[in-house]
Amino acid sequence: MEQTKPKLFISYSHDSEEHKAWVLKLATRLEQNGVHVILDQWDITLGSDLTLFMEQGLTSADRVLVICTEPYVAKANMQKSGGVGYEKMIISSQIMRELNSNRVIPVIVNNSLPEPVPTFVGARLRLYFDAVNYDNSYAELIHDLHGEKMKPRPAAGPSPFSRKPPPLNPVNLSQPDGANQSPTSTGKVTFVPNGNYDS
Repeated sequence: MEQTKPKLFISYSHDSEEHKAWVLKLATRLEQNGVHVILDQWDITLGSDLTLFMEQGLTSADRVLVICTEPYVAKANMQKSGGVGYEKMIISSQIMRELNSNRVIPVIVNNSLPEPVPTFVGARLRLYFDAVNYDNSYAELIHDLHGEKMKPRPAAGPSPFSRKPPPLNPVNLSQPDGANQSPTSTGKVTFVPNGNYDS
């Protein structure tokens, strides 16, 4: 039985043709690794209703990748209209409904701002996709999207304090009859393994 592909909406700003190509390359790699990506460069045609695309894409997606470049952050924080502003409004309302959700994944790229994510994203854990961290960040992203831990929790073992030795049962030995027996020795000897002898 084939596993259901996670659905990912990519929210980004059209900063430049170079940046659009960067987003397309990332989306293509994700698609090749079993993620269904909702991307305007693939899913919008001439005459498409852009607001409907954003509403349906953001509502149907399992996760949302927010590509936080400096222009994206500026547009989102200035309450501007347009694609970024509208997507921000939809994502913000979803965050408010599910405060503990991990649905929104911030990705930092081409961004040296002191606070590199928009206000609506908040303190969510983010990934840095610069040249140094790209491969590690991608590996973490693809694992997370598929619900696989890069560092899985080990199986829990028993408490070391619950390993008590079994109780020791004393063995009663009768004084044997024999030529070497002292005439003054009578009674029983109690033998306790690893213990003491009591007469």
